[in-house]
Amino acid sequence: MVGKSVIETTGRVKGKVKDLMFELGGNITLIVEGTDGKESQVPISKVTGISDNVVVRSDVEAIPSASALGTTCKFCGKPLTPGQTWCLSCGKSQA
Repeated sequence: MVGKSVIETTGRVKGKVKDLMFELGGNITLIVEGTDGKESQVPISKVTGISDNVVVRSDVEAIPSASALGTTCKFCGKPLTPGQTWCLSCGKSQA
């Protein structure tokens, strides 16, 4: 899957799959390098099809990669966007 183009269901190209992240809980996340060079994460649950390309629902807002932001939840390690005070993954306050 690495190297395949990631396309939204609207037809917009989001970038290419750079890597896959496997979590101990069984979750799989695509690390996508966007056309602007920035990394983002797309959960496998948002993928609608894989063939020559990876198709993701266009309602997906990719989560910026922790490496791109340098900020992660201090409890669960999930990436946070700048200024985010609550983790969307575990629900804990970052204050």
